Amino acid sequence: MSQENVMDVIDHARIFHAQLSKYYDELSEVADRERVKIFLNYLSNCEKRHEHALAEYEETAPLNVTDTWFKCGADKAINEFLDPRTLTSDMDIDSVLREALRLDQCLSELYQEAIDRAQTDRIKEVFKNLLETNKKEMRNLSRDFGHLHDW
Repeated sequence: MSQENVMDVIDHARIFHAQLSKYYDELSEVADRERVKIFLNYLSNCEKRHEHALAEYEETAPLNVTDTWFKCGADKAINEFLDPRTLTSDMDIDSVLREALRLDQCLSELYQEAIDRAQTDRIKEVFKNLLETNKKEMRNLSRDFGHLHDW
């Protein structure tokens, strides 16, 4: 487990969202089914919004928060999340949803680990907010998937 500051963990999450957006874009290009392409494009756009939101936070967050150090395995964990073999060109929309929810759950676990390891309430609050945002996105994703599935 490495020593990282809050900014490092947030930066790992931001990079994860960027990689995930690219991953969904690449999958969309090879997907055989139109509904799957639409859903992958939707997921990619969601990840881009998360990436931009974290980038804005990095620019505006107080240094006394972002420079706080603690033990967290964010760099290792994020590198293990993406497995490009999970989805293939003949994937169906249910497979894409399961994979998207799995990846979101991995990010939630990272945030929970950061909450558990944080030494101050202020740092815990940063990661609690990120965790709640991620959980809300998971709920929205499931809801929006239902609308797409009805289409």
